[in-house]
Amino acid sequence: MWSEAIKILKGEYTIRAIKEHNMDQAIIFCRTKIDCDNMEQYFIVQGGGPDKKGHQLSCVCLHGDRKPNERKTNLDRFKKQEVKFLICTDVAARGIDIHGVPYVINVTLPDEKQNYVHRIGRVGRAERMGLAISLVAMEKEKVWYHTCANRGRGCYNTRLKDDGGCTIWYNEKELLSDVEEHLKCTITQCEPDIKVPVDDFDGKVTYGKRRAAAGGNYSGHVAALAPTVQELANLEREAQTSFLHLGYLPNQLFKAF
Repeated sequence: MWSEAIKILKGEYTIRAIKEHNMDQAIIFCRTKIDCDNMEQYFIVQGGGPDKKGHQLSCVCLHGDRKPNERKTNLDRFKKQEVKFLICTDVAARGIDIHGVPYVINVTLPDEKQNYVHRIGRVGRAERMGLAISLVAMEKEKVWYHTCANRGRGCYNTRLKDDGGCTIWYNEKELLSDVEEHLKCTITQCEPDIKVPVDDFDGKVTYGKRRAAAGGNYSGHVAALAPTVQELANLEREAQTSFLHLGYLPNQLFKAF
């Protein structure tokens, strides 16, 4: 019951975050391919979707089960801002050249803390302020973790993995603690209205815009974030080097996803 409620609320709070901040462009990260499909369907039910250019909830989906031509088209449409939102998995987002978006929404925290840095590093480049919002469940959630031969296609085995099934318990409270320990900072929490508190460093900002000249603590903010930014740069360098060594062409890379 709790798990089903979390899945429903994640969709509702994603829409709430978009409307609260009047988002005009964002990458929305989901844990699995089916989560991406479900989020896209939820946007369609709300009046948006791939065919609703100009709509507040226009979106495209990017993951390994979509055909290569569709993935390429969807990515191009997002880059050209024909749609406002790109819904994708961590795997599908690796290696794609999208940076400087004003917003990222983590529908689910990644189970690899390094991926959190990779996700939030896509916002606010080139002196532009960005905002990453993570929707963190306070209860454990039962999620798919397919170990079956067909990797989930047609699988309805909801028993836990330890009992021979294809599900696990996902504890986002613990994942959040891991991320905070990794970043060596406490991530600011907001109320259910998704209003972001005024930051001691930045004050009131307009995300996606260049930061106005301000005094005080901004230099301290830069210093505090410097280790994380450096780690992000190192991760990106390693990823790009790995792709080059593999010798993938762009179309082959998509097939790998």
